[in-house]
Amino acid sequence: MLGVFTAVLDVLAGVVVAAVAAIVGVRVLRKARRQRQAALAAGPRQSLLAFVADNGERGSHDLVAIPDDAWAAAEPGALALLGKVRGEAHLALVSVFLQRGVARAALGDLRSRSRVRRARAAQVLGDLELRMAVPELCRLLGDRHDEVRVVAVRALGRIGDPAAAWRLIASLDRGDPVPSLLATHTLVQLGAEAEVTLSAALDHPQARVRAVCLDALGLLGATGSLHRIARLLREDAYLDVRVAAATNLGRLGTRGALEPLRLALGPARPAALRAAAARALGELGAPGAVPILADLLADDAFHVAHEAAHALRRLGQQGTDALVAAVETERARAGQASAGAHARPSTSASHAQEALALARIGANAGDAVAVPA
Repeated sequence: MLGVFTAVLDVLAGVVVAAVAAIVGVRVLRKARRQRQAALAAGPRQSLLAFVADNGERGSHDLVAIPDDAWAAAEPGALALLGKVRGEAHLALVSVFLQRGVARAALGDLRSRSRVRRARAAQVLGDLELRMAVPELCRLLGDRHDEVRVVAVRALGRIGDPAAAWRLIASLDRGDPVPSLLATHTLVQLGAEAEVTLSAALDHPQARVRAVCLDALGLLGATGSLHRIARLLREDAYLDVRVAAATNLGRLGTRGALEPLRLALGPARPAALRAAAARALGELGAPGAVPILADLLADDAFHVAHEAAHALRRLGQQGTDALVAAVETERARAGQASAGAHARPSTSASHAQEALALARIGANAGDAVAVPA
């Protein structure tokens, strides 16, 4: 038995030694490979940095002529550089990538069975801002892996082709869509030419799609869609969509938004909608909103009165004067209190005082609005 036990220990020791030797060998090989890759990439990296620093005016032929193994070692760094530079340097670097066949390889990888390769290819094509890749990137919006879809959406935003707008909007109508903020940001990157598509999508049956399109239109300053946005504020069945409509009417900054927002402040409306409409009036910057907001300072809904006060603060001197008047009215009422009893400040005065305190801080920081002490 002792001999068998000793033999087993010898075998186990041999296995452990072999495993340790294998691990050490793998690490040595990896380190040697990294050093070789670093050595290969050193020359091309210097050439790339010099090329970009020179705005791509000289050195493109040298970059195209770099041997394939050296370019393969330097390519990850070159791709990272591509995503950071802009202007003439970016265009020149894109030209080098196109001549080296990087775009062609990336287009092929969009149909790879590996989700990592599909995502990496989408990112490369986005950094190249290659419009001819838009149809294939739009196809990836239906990819079964959410990380691939996210990279495809970002790539489409980087390219900025308005033709992708409808496919992006349609991709929101699925069980596991991309995040709303990412979709909104990408739709805004497509520019003003996407406004017609975004405006048409306000009739989409999905509330989430309508809300995203409202945010994109507001951020684009799409004043041509004012009436369609006002219709959703008035008629949409979903409160979140109506709140988004109110918020984005404020972002448009046009006088035509004043009346729809005023109507949204009716006492029968939900408090969340009224608060959003009050905030939007402050963003609108229209002096005509001052008396409307001043009347809301005494509103029974805390958030409505709060938003009204801070909207007045954002409306410049006229808004500040309305806040001061609300505080002085309360002081006069308190002064008339019987038997010298301490009068508790009204809610309207409390909101006005808070907004004035913040306005005073802004004035101390150099704001042009005069705020009484």
